[in-house]
Amino acid sequence: MKRAFAIAVAALLFASIALAQEVFVEPTQDASAPYRLFSTRNTYTFLKLDTRDGRIWQVQWGDKSHRLTDVLSQKALASGGEPGRFTLYPTRNIYTFILLDQKTGDAWHVQWGKPDDRFVAPIE
Repeated sequence: MKRAFAIAVAALLFASIALAQEVFVEPTQDASAPYRLFSTRNTYTFLKLDTRDGRIWQVQWGDKSHRLTDVLSQKALASGGEPGRFTLYPTRNIYTFILLDQKTGDAWHVQWGKPDDRFVAPIE
């Protein structure tokens, strides 16, 4: 009887913990789309990537005073690229991504954040 009660309590505890966790599923994106949004670990910030030429914008959503779209890298890294050529990979650093040219294998260190902290630099 005590064992059955302990098992029931453990099962209820496990179920309540499992249900209490927030579940976030990344939306499926078309890898060959000309533009893609990449989530950051900041709730309000995304990176918009032109997958044809590697240009990136920092997109922030929120109330009126906190909405913005700022250029992170205005320079096209490839001309006449096909959609899906570039993609972003997150790193363990919340502000850092790796931009990869999937055609040539070239990579760039992408840093987003406050205007003075943003940059895109080649990884050589």
